[in-house]
Amino acid sequence: MTSGLSVGLQTADKMKKDMERIEKETKDKLKNMDPSRSGRDAETVYRDKYGKKIDIVAQRAEERRKIEEEEKYMKWGKEDQINKEEELRHKPLAIYKDDKELNEELKAQERWDDPAALFLTKKSKKKESSRPKYQGPPPPPNRFNIPPGYRWDGIDRSNGFEKAYFDKLNTRSALASEAYSWSVEDM
Repeated sequence: MTSGLSVGLQTADKMKKDMERIEKETKDKLKNMDPSRSGRDAETVYRDKYGKKIDIVAQRAEERRKIEEEEKYMKWGKEDQINKEEELRHKPLAIYKDDKELNEELKAQERWDDPAALFLTKKSKKKESSRPKYQGPPPPPNRFNIPPGYRWDGIDRSNGFEKAYFDKLNTRSALASEAYSWSVEDM
């Protein structure tokens, strides 16, 4: 056979010897094989959950860079705190009314109950909703002044109730104003 095993009826001892011989040949073959072909002493290939290769060296360098950056920002924060404390040490303990630094600091603070803040600060635009609004021709009036949706195509698909309602209101108000004018007219 091509595998090296004997064929036909055999005893258990002969089969055992054949298997040991083939196993030894395979091990010798793998030992003598070129390391580049066998994969011996090769680097482990790491992959992410999508199957892409992960460069461990680059990933570790990126992690080191992030840690160094965080440490740098922590150091800056500590330096700022130290500088503020140093400034406070050099300030006098007694604070007077005409202290320029304190006055400037208090002026810079925004207060919610400041009536002059409306005039001193620029008026901010009203916060617009994130939804788009209808930009087409003016829609027909409705009882509750509800604007149409931004996808409305301008076609009035109502059953005519709103139109009849507004006609009735207009007629009623016209009759009321006419009746009033008749009642106050000099005869």
